[in-house]
Amino acid sequence: MKKILLILLLIVLVGCNQKTIEQPSEIIDEPSEVIEEPNYDIQDKEPINIYLFWGDGCGACANLKEFFNNLDSSYNKYFNLIKYEVWYNDENYELMHKVGDYLNQTYYAVPFLVVGDEIIIGADDAKKEYILERIVEEYNNDRYDIMNEIK
Repeated sequence: MKKILLILLLIVLVGCNQKTIEQPSEIIDEPSEVIEEPNYDIQDKEPINIYLFWGDGCGACANLKEFFNNLDSSYNKYFNLIKYEVWYNDENYELMHKVGDYLNQTYYAVPFLVVGDEIIIGADDAKKEYILERIVEEYNNDRYDIMNEIK
């Protein structure tokens, strides 16, 4: 009895998995208009510029630079990373302070990352995730570039 039920069950399951091919009700000689789905991912924008002020010999800076170097290539469309070494370059150090002063920054440390009109200091894992969120947000919305304001 169990064998018969098992065979019936297999027949039912196999029958349910077969596809039915329907013939078209009419044949169309000309192609119909192609309607494309809207593309919600903005791909025609140029990448935004983000600015990393860092110190040669700074472990947190090296960690953040490595983070950017190891990002999935899909992030390349969102940003250009422009780096300024500030411990051994006085002009870059002054530029960091000029940017910070313009954005009302009162605390200076490296890594000092500028995304849009926001300064992010440090490079722990929570900040890395936040940095990516801010980059995509800035890319899709404001597209503010501090260097356009201070130069």
